Amino acid sequence: MDVETRYVPGDHLLIGDAGRWLLLTDPADEKVVEDLWTALTSSDPVRRVLAVVDGAFPTGVPGLALVAGSARAQQAVRGTGRVEQEGALVRLALADPVPGPSRRLAGGVVSASSVAVPRSVESSGGALIDGVPAAILAAKGPDGPPPPRPRPRRPDTADSTARETTEPDPELVAALAGTPEPAEQDQHEEHGQDEHQDHDGSTVFRPDHLVAATPADTVDAVWCPSGHLTAPTQPLCRICRSQVAPQHPQRVPRPVLGGLRLATGEVVPLDRPVVLGRRPQPLPSVGEWPHLVTVPSEHGFVSRMHLHLSLDGWKVVVRDLGSRGGTTLTAPGQAPVRLAGERPYVLEPGHVLTLADTYEVRYEVGPEVGAETGGRNS
Repeated sequence: MDVETRYVPGDHLLIGDAGRWLLLTDPADEKVVEDLWTALTSSDPVRRVLAVVDGAFPTGVPGLALVAGSARAQQAVRGTGRVEQEGALVRLALADPVPGPSRRLAGGVVSASSVAVPRSVESSGGALIDGVPAAILAAKGPDGPPPPRPRPRRPDTADSTARETTEPDPELVAALAGTPEPAEQDQHEEHGQDEHQDHDGSTVFRPDHLVAATPADTVDAVWCPSGHLTAPTQPLCRICRSQVAPQHPQRVPRPVLGGLRLATGEVVPLDRPVVLGRRPQPLPSVGEWPHLVTVPSEHGFVSRMHLHLSLDGWKVVVRDLGSRGGTTLTAPGQAPVRLAGERPYVLEPGHVLTLADTYEVRYEVGPEVGAETGGRNS
């Protein structure tokens, strides 16, 4: 039996993973969402989720529907919440479900109006998945609660303020570019942040003293009649789409491979890697300093470190960094595809990336996004 979880996009909050699903009125609080995720994936999901909800909605939650197993004790509804059996599915909704196209969801956090999840076909109950042997479902882990999860250290409010920034972590800066001299560092702390901060916090921050200088990568290239560099394997120019005459490729510094157009209209040049998220930082394993693109804080389902783009020869490679809200890739004329976490995908011009179903960026190639020409070597 092959039944997949599907949800209808809407205004409520849907959290789900491994057969446990929670649909409730959006609390509009990122900390509450994180606490709900921890509670839903715990060993006692119903009790712990309701405890978090009671704290977030002191006067009562308007609507909640929770399913953590096929037994009635593993389900809960509050307010307008509804849990209904529909053949091989269990539908969670708040009031009457809103009709509309549904999307597949393996797990994560999205905005939804309703969700239909697989119901166990075993009469003895169990998790909301099919085909798991009874011995596995009955297995128990070690006694005692799990060890506490490490939590990131929060800065002291006495000497810092919460604001959107792409200022990187000092330890990563020291590892990638070397820590500046004290006098130079004080100067940048006094002047650098305000000079580079965009009006809405959703732009690219390029601090000059933190950019690690690296040799330009080289590629084999040919020229179109207009002088644009393109890959030898392509019969048409990647910029102007004109026919490329037969010629011997030459090794040249790699040109800008187009641009990443943000929701604000700003274009990030693809001349080096890019990291997108609500708190982007360079990846420790990558030596070249990337463009850091801060997604506005109202896109709360976008992870702090959500998406990474890298350059491999003529290819632009994208990788979801195991984000909670996930990333979809849409090619022109095709249905969206959900990116598997940490798996690389090759982008083509015109591909659209949607972060957590809320924030879109597009890969573009053409003169308007920084086309380059290069002179031939004699």
